[in-house]
Order: sequence, then structure tokens, then C-alpha cells
Amino acid sequence: MRLKQKIIYKNSKNEKIKSILEPWAEEYNIESNSEVEIIVEGDIEKGYLIIESEIDRVVIYSWQGSLIQVFKNGKLID
Repeated sequence: MRLKQKIIYKNSKNEKIKSILEPWAEEYNIESNSEVEIIVEGDIEKGYLIIESEIDRVVIYSWQGSLIQVFKNGKLID
């Protein structure tokens, strides 16, 4: 079964944090007091999403065959 889910992540800290998408090791900065939209799409029967929050970063682990896109202000972050 295909899943498409949107997650809003807000950085409420007074400093920017790093967002890391795994297993691709893609890194994005999330500025202080800003938010990003994370769109995840894939076959839910093949895996699941894990979000790990650390002091200065958030790591999002996805599964084989899934697609994650990160948007800020409606624009895809490359």
C-alpha cells in the first residue's frame, strides 16, 4: 500500500539546526524559529519512518524505495 504523508517540523530553538535525511545522508539547515514541510512517499509495507531529535539536529530515517522531499516556503530545497 502506497503512503504519502506531510510532516511539518518547526525549529523553535534560538539557533539553526541540521536536518539529515537517511539513508541518503542529505543535509539541510533549518533556521531558528522556522519550519519545513517534509513529504514522505513510498510503500508502507516495506518499511517505516523514524524521526530522531538530537540537541543540534534532527535525523529522519526512511526505508528502501521511499522518497522524501523537503520544502521551505512552498519551494523544494535542493
